[in-house]
Amino acid sequence: MGIDPTKSLIEIRIEGTKEYYNAVKGEISKLVADAISSKTTIYFDVKVNRKSENDSRDEKWHPIFTSIREETDKKFEEYKGFAYSFHPEPLQIIIKTDLNKSKWWNSNKKVNEIEKYVQEIIKLKREELVIEEIPYEIIIRGKKNKKLN
Repeated sequence: MGIDPTKSLIEIRIEGTKEYYNAVKGEISKLVADAISSKTTIYFDVKVNRKSENDSRDEKWHPIFTSIREETDKKFEEYKGFAYSFHPEPLQIIIKTDLNKSKWWNSNKKVNEIEKYVQEIIKLKREELVIEEIPYEIIIRGKKNKKLN
């Protein structure tokens, strides 16, 4: 829910199917507007929107993404950034590093360490937050944005 007093607008986002949204949006809007007008002399327009599946998924995974960023930054000095994308599927979790693509064992070992570490963070946070498992891939990028794994 969001309130914008400068525009006298209250915006409410609800989860659910399109059918559910269409069935309740008018009732929710009226109930909220009536409740506010009964307590104040201020009139607010009430706008009810449906929260998309993408918004819901983003919201649920946000704590996982935050943990990945914070914990990976603490553990690996090579870590330089984080990105994610739900499109195209599967979810792409992108770890940016300052590693070079190399034929040397050492560089590949570090890429594997980072990837396993991120997988463990995802597993632990998903269990802690009781978030459904969805397909994902971890992409480790190096200097010049080259894919390393």
